[in-house]
Amino acid sequence: MKKILISLLLAWTANLATAKETITIMYAYSPSDTTGNYSRVIANELNSSQDKYTFVFDAKPGAGGTLAVNDVLSKPNNTILHHSTAFFVRPVIFPKESWDIGAFKEQYLYCSAPMVIAGGTVKTWKDVANKKNVTIGISGLGVTTHLVAVQLQKKYPNLIIVPFKSTTDAMASMFARQTDLAIGFPGEVSQWAAGGKVAVLGITGPTSRQGFPSLSSQGFDRIYDDMVVGQHLAVPKSWSDEKTKEIYDMLNRVANRPAILDSYKDDFCAPKRLPYTGLNGWYDSQTEYWRKLSSEIKIN
Repeated sequence: MKKILISLLLAWTANLATAKETITIMYAYSPSDTTGNYSRVIANELNSSQDKYTFVFDAKPGAGGTLAVNDVLSKPNNTILHHSTAFFVRPVIFPKESWDIGAFKEQYLYCSAPMVIAGGTVKTWKDVANKKNVTIGISGLGVTTHLVAVQLQKKYPNLIIVPFKSTTDAMASMFARQTDLAIGFPGEVSQWAAGGKVAVLGITGPTSRQGFPSLSSQGFDRIYDDMVVGQHLAVPKSWSDEKTKEIYDMLNRVANRPAILDSYKDDFCAPKRLPYTGLNGWYDSQTEYWRKLSSEIKIN
């Protein structure tokens, strides 16, 4: 009996020694968003490339990403935040209800995607100008889609901004003709635009794509050229530099795998390869850029 107990104890000890730590990649918006798929795919690729960690994908939409941020901060040692550049926007507009940007540090930058303005009941900018009230759905107040809507409102004061939990929800409302316009990502409207069910009025960023004309190419202010969304990963500052660098290296090793690059394509999300030493610089520059752009927004 004693030998059996010793054998069981040794087996249990061996299992503990080889047990893999689980790390959750927490997406801040709806899991059905096309951009959320980036982390779902990369978790699979990470799991097939190493044996130290088990990566899982999860999502917690709501309050412009605040629910996800709070969840990550409540599990600071084993959860990575996947957020958009709205991460840098909401704390400026809602400083009391949001998070401290300084409590995080950059882990990894996936890519930068343009935002698309799509219409169901409204098909052209002329239609927008001629209609008395035009509703435009966004993925919440205090996020990057909100900033685009506010800029558009300067030219079209008849725009009524309607916040949703995610770009998926905003697009669904537009598809259902409950709202006139929606701001989201190209992959969310591509098949519908190709079939003529919705119209693409324009995208942010400096480059037009097939069927997706840039706003600046249509005579809009050049401010939209820089309003692209960096999809990125951040971790609490409590993470050691050693662990942050280790995960960065794992991410970098799988970055060029076809499944990952394919997940970016529908959104025209351009991959960004920052060296580890360049992460803090990008984080600081994004903090300052979006702070300046957000500071003029006042919520009644």
